[in-house]
Order: sequence, then C-alpha cells, then structure tokens
Amino acid sequence: MEAKAAHALHRLMQHVVRGSIAELHRVLQASRLSLPQLGTLHFLHAEGAQSVSAIAHHLHLSLAATSHLIERLVGRGLLTRREDPADRRQKLVGLADEGVALVRGVQAEAVASIDGLLDAVPSDLRQRLDADLREVLAVLEPRPVPAGTEADRRPT
Repeated sequence: MEAKAAHALHRLMQHVVRGSIAELHRVLQASRLSLPQLGTLHFLHAEGAQSVSAIAHHLHLSLAATSHLIERLVGRGLLTRREDPADRRQKLVGLADEGVALVRGVQAEAVASIDGLLDAVPSDLRQRLDADLREVLAVLEPRPVPAGTEADRRPT
C-alpha cells in the first residue's frame, strides 16, 4: 500500500514540477540569482541563521565557493552576518528583510501556480486533499524545539 501512495505522490509532484520549471527560470532571471543563491535563501528562511559551513554542507559546495556566494548576497542586501552568541569565533548568516521578502514572494508565486494546477480538481476532492495533506504534514514537520537549544534558531 505504501508504494502505491509514494507512486501517486511522485506522479502528483511531476505535475507540480512541470508547471514550476518555467516559473523557476523566470524568478532566477528576474532576481538575477543563481540556483545555489536561491537555494541558500530558501534554506535560511526554513532553518534560520546558520554558519557558513552549515550552508556549504547543505549546498554541497566548498567553503570557499559558499563564502563567495554569501559575500555576493550580503552585498546585494539579501543576507546579514553577525557574531554567533554561542561561539564568538563563528559568524551566523541570516536573511535580511529584503531576502525574506524575496523568498516570501517566490513562495507565494509557487502556491499560486499550484493553485492554478488544482483548479481542474473538483472542490470536494480539493477539500479532502487539503485535509489529508495537513494530516501528513503534521507528522512530517518538526516539532517545536525547546528554547535555549541549538535548533531554536528556526524562525517562528
């Protein structure tokens, strides 16, 4: 049964991705960002401020390439750097207000694109899909982290 659900979800994702590719290219061109730069913004939006090494690990890039990428985004006003209060030798990289606005705009466009895809789905089926997806997401998404722990840097 699980393989059937995975296969159906994969097929649904193919429909979503098919509609998103052109939108992604448009966003990259309009924002003058590379895919790794956009990925960095989304990663920091989801995870909160991170070290350069954590960003490099996430992107599968060298520290030198990641440092250069971050420097360019800081220069454009999309990222900030600050001292890590837990380790003053380290710097934390986070989203500047302009970076947050850009990511939120991209996310809003993605949701609108998916909503357009689902326009062909009858209302009652969309409501059931919404309820089922919310239930699945409640299981998959991380639980709140106690304050004072390393992971509490996530945005709320």
